[in-house]
Order: sequence, then C-alpha cells, then structure tokens
Amino acid sequence: MLSEFKVGNFLSFDEIQTFSMEAGKVRSKIDRVYADGNFKLLKFMAIYGANASGKSNLVSAFDFAQNVIERGIPTSCSNCYCRLKDDNKYKPSHFEFTIKIGNEKYVYGFDLLLSSASFVTEYLKQIRYGKTYKTVFFRDIPTGKYEVNSYFKDAAINERLKIYAEDVKEDSSILFLRLMNQNKDSLYANESDIKIYKLVYNWFKYKLSVNYPDRPITNYSYLMDSESVSQIGKLLSFFGTGVSEFDIADVAIEKVTAKLPKELMQNIIDHLNEQKKHYIEKDTHNTPAIMLRSEDNLMYIIQLENDNIKCKTLEFKHEKTNAVFSLEEESDGTIRLLDLIEVLLSKDSERIYIIDEINRRFHPLLTYKFIEEYLNLASTRNIQLIVTTHESKLMDFDLLRKDEIGFIDKDENGRSTIFSLDSFSERFDKKVCKAYFEGKYGSIPRFKI
Repeated sequence: MLSEFKVGNFLSFDEIQTFSMEAGKVRSKIDRVYADGNFKLLKFMAIYGANASGKSNLVSAFDFAQNVIERGIPTSCSNCYCRLKDDNKYKPSHFEFTIKIGNEKYVYGFDLLLSSASFVTEYLKQIRYGKTYKTVFFRDIPTGKYEVNSYFKDAAINERLKIYAEDVKEDSSILFLRLMNQNKDSLYANESDIKIYKLVYNWFKYKLSVNYPDRPITNYSYLMDSESVSQIGKLLSFFGTGVSEFDIADVAIEKVTAKLPKELMQNIIDHLNEQKKHYIEKDTHNTPAIMLRSEDNLMYIIQLENDNIKCKTLEFKHEKTNAVFSLEEESDGTIRLLDLIEVLLSKDSERIYIIDEINRRFHPLLTYKFIEEYLNLASTRNIQLIVTTHESKLMDFDLLRKDEIGFIDKDENGRSTIFSLDSFSERFDKKVCKAYFEGKYGSIPRFKI
C-alpha cells in the first residue's frame, strides 16, 4: 500500500511536494482506514484543484516514476523538469515512494537529471521503529559511491551484491532496482531476505495502476471469471445504464490476428506469458489476458488458456429487448463505467488505483454512487483509490472523511502545491462545498477582469 509520494522539479512541481495517504486524527468512518501496528493508511483520496493547477501533473509524476523503474528513462523527458526557473534544468528531479510491503514499510527513491537523462542518486531503506532507517542499498552515481552490503546478514549475498553494484557504480543510465530484476530469477529462487529487491520492484509493476481519462484499466483477466461476469452485469444494471445482461463471447482468433502487425501480436504473446509466470509465482488461478480496443471502441480480449491463444469480445443485452449489442454501441458513460469497474471487483490485495478525472463522462450522481459503492467495500478490502476530480458533490462529510479530501493549488508563479482539507479546522457540519467555491481552500480558478 502507498503511504507517501514525494515529487520535486517535475512539470509544475518546483520544490519537493508530499502527497500523503497517512490517516489523520479523524474519528469518523474508521472502519475503512487500514490500521495495523505502525500503519494507519487511507483507502481513498479525492484531489481537487482548478484546471491547470497540477492535478494531472501529479498523476503524470506517478506514471513517469513507474515507467522509469520498469522500462528506463524515456527519450522524450528532457523538458519535463519544472521550467518555471531556468536553473532547474541543471537540478535533479526527485521521486520518492514510502510503501508498505508485508508488515514492513520501505522508502524507495531516486534523483534524475532530466535534461541529460541521467540518474544521480538512488536508495532503498527500511523504516524501523518509527523514523529509524536501515539502508538496503544506496548509490551516489557521480562519485561512484555505493552501499549494498549492510542490510543482509548472509556474506555470500553481500559479496554478490557488491559485484553487481561495482559493475554499474558510475552508470547513470540504469536504476539498480531495475538491474536486480533483469534475468535474475535464480537469485530469488530460494527464500531469502534478498527477495526485497523483487518485492519492491513488483510493487511498482503489479500493485500500482495509473489510469488516464481515455485509457482504461487494462488488466482484464478478471473478466474471464464467471462470477465476475455475473457481478458486472448486476453492477451495470445497478448504476442505471439500461444494461440487463453482460456476457463474454468467443471470436475466431484469426479474425483479430489478420488485422494486427506480426510484431504487435508477438508482443501480446510475450506479455501473456509474462502474466502467466507472475500468476504461477503468486499461486493464483487468474487467466492471462490483455485487452485491445480501437478508437471507435471495437474491443477484443486476447487470453492465454492452457497455452492456447483465444479471443473474446463483450456482448450486452438491454432491458425489454433480446437484441445483443457490442461495446461500440454502448453509451460513453457505460463504456467509462466498464473501464473502471475493476476497482469495485478487484481481489488483488493492496493494489493502488490512481484515476485522473474520475468524473469524465459520468453524471454527477453516478460519480457519487461509484465512490459510495467503493467506500462501502473498502472496509473489507485493502486496496486504495486515488482520484482527481472537479465533482463537488463528493465534498460531503456524510460520504468522505476530512483527510480523504486533498487539494492542489498553483501560485502566482505557476508552482503547484499539495495540501489536505485536514489541515483546516473545519466542523463536520460545515458546508465544505460552499466554502470551497468561496475560495476558502484555494484550488479554484482565478479569473482576470
């Protein structure tokens, strides 16, 4: 689970800003707060702000850091530093995550000089006894200094780590965490503390899900479960879409592959095999699947079943008719709901969903009902949902806790800052929405006369 995320010198974030999922002192609705020993984490956060305040930039910061960890530095990032000050071009950008894995809390971060696409520092630390840190590894790349052999007790492991670290001690093009997850399956074959390298990497790869308004949640393996298909049909009906039945229908794989470049199809097969490997490691029975969807919402689900590639599509029936409809014939709101419905169905413990513009294509009441339904489920599931929104109906203390409402504001110089409603001393009978539009919390448009 996510405790904190820090970002600095990236897009509209100049000085380091902290986004926190740590629960405050609010006593209401405590059943949906994750509490375990040193952990007290929120499962929901709604982030408000004016257009161009930096809400989407925060989502982009999560997305950028995740992609850097998984795939390396993108070629198009040289101007992504905060360009509000000229000298920021020569300063590193900062990304840091505080996360919960198992019963432990870890801090992983790196500094990256975007203008030259080069890493400066990287570190992974375990938080012990409150604010005491124990270093798993640390790199200062310009000086070639590193520390990798103080965390583990096994001398053989430490020697092996030193060899890996020595090879890349001045290599500013790669993260050590990523290196430790490239072709090293044998290293993690046995139960050992060194698995922390794999666990942290897998947190970014499999637990963090960043989603934009026109990009659906792409893990459609849950659609292969008959119980989930039944639940989706009920939810689509519950949310008033007019859909009465939902089903998955077979499609000849040749019909799809004939339209796809061979290279893309091979990438799909490779991705499905990677999913299969991950599911085997986790001892889960999920079906590896990937969704393909065109701009006009023609959609196929390609899955790996008993080592055979199969293809399926979605079919819908509406109330008072037996006609069958495809996804491209459904309304934008229904399609958007289906894109996000995994949030209500996911059984993936400690998964974090970040959704930009949750209210896109939703009626205000549908947005409210979707969040309400998620919160009703939150007391029984340890997942987190972080959304950006303009939907003021959510600013309701009957629905949300004070610390579940956050803001991003932009100052007169264009710099974004992050803060929480919990930093204001508001009574629970306060009309928060009215106060927000009156400008009490900032984060609203400033019109020039």
